Amino acid sequence: MQINKETIEQLFRQHYLRMYQLARVLLKYDAASKDVVSEVFADVLDGKTQLGLDNETITSDSPLPSTKTGSYLLVCVRHKCLNLLSRQQMKDRVHHLLKADTSPSIVPQEAMIAEINRETEKYEAIQAYMDAELTPQTRKVLDFRFRQKLKYREIATELGISEVAVYKHLAQGIRKLKQKFNP
Repeated sequence: MQINKETIEQLFRQHYLRMYQLARVLLKYDAASKDVVSEVFADVLDGKTQLGLDNETITSDSPLPSTKTGSYLLVCVRHKCLNLLSRQQMKDRVHHLLKADTSPSIVPQEAMIAEINRETEKYEAIQAYMDAELTPQTRKVLDFRFRQKLKYREIATELGISEVAVYKHLAQGIRKLKQKFNP
């Protein structure tokens, strides 16, 4: 349920300053802090964030809902700030990596072919090991899980076994592959 605009206006007047101050401490930028607080109120207005007031009007006689709501709004601001900081850090990392990778690296064709051959040999060795050392059921489970990207339940249904058995076959197969190829 959506809250009426009068209630949102009252919440805005009561809690804006504290919400803005929290955002300012976390983000350190005035404009971004105002944007975050505005987004929280926009989410409340659009019904994306539920406050549990259901068209109540906040008055000075009812401090408890206002206090709970104020705390909740502060948590919303904190989460939006942390999400914004996380996205900014990711952008910075990508920018740094792209900047570091500006030197064009031209791999000789022979090196690329050699790398493809090594990967092909590794794949063939794994396939040969799976065919020789793993049970047919374990091979099927590994194939369904990693090649066909099926979920445990789908594998269990397909093979007529329990999900626990699927898990055990996967664990056994992965353990053996790790022992052989990743000692």
